[in-house]
Amino acid sequence: MSSLADLHAVVEAFVREAANTDPEAPVRSAIWPTAGRIIDHLGTIQRWAAEQVRSGAPADRREHRRPEDADRVAWFREGSRELLDVLEGADPERTVPILYGATGTVRFWQRRMAHEATKHLWDLRSARDPEPRFPAEVGVIGRADAIDEFGEVFMAEARRRGILPLPGPVALAAADSEDVWRVSPDWRLARERPGATSDAVATITADAGDLALLLWERAALEAADRFRVEGDAEAARALATTPVHL
Repeated sequence: MSSLADLHAVVEAFVREAANTDPEAPVRSAIWPTAGRIIDHLGTIQRWAAEQVRSGAPADRREHRRPEDADRVAWFREGSRELLDVLEGADPERTVPILYGATGTVRFWQRRMAHEATKHLWDLRSARDPEPRFPAEVGVIGRADAIDEFGEVFMAEARRRGILPLPGPVALAAADSEDVWRVSPDWRLARERPGATSDAVATITADAGDLALLLWERAALEAADRFRVEGDAEAARALATTPVHL
């Protein structure tokens, strides 16, 4: 499934959830602690990304915040439609501003917005369920890509910013597919061939969606019914608890 197909499915689910959730309901986010704050945040990000793709120039995120008198759900729905229209109508290889002052392609935003919306759909659902699972709207390919993207975007930025090294290489093994990743001590993520000899000092095995939630700091390694840790428990815990996406 493509990033745009995932984005369509997740945004539709997000709108339905937003319309039926009290905006003051608490969610599991220290940064955006209520459902209303999550809706406003994602709506702002989507409008900001759409503007950068449309104009090809850096945009000020603050200019895309929800006006206080705007109906929250209607404002979000309008911005999501705008984002999808812009992304679908743009050449995916056109150069545009992306994150951290860098440039990339429209394809970057197709992928980034799909995973951003998925993550915040999980946040929104935590208003009703303290431990929601990875959104079922995204299939196993999209779940694995969330892990790939986290390595390519956020681990790379963490290396640039400076991050404490891991005690040793840690493997992430998807229980619901043959996907395996290796995270090096300096936080470089790479795919490994299934069955290949690994130098990992620890292996964390879980469904791909749970591995993505772990990297997004939305699941706890201590959930034994979801995660199996083999090898160096301290190395696994360091991967699970070191802040990467600030």
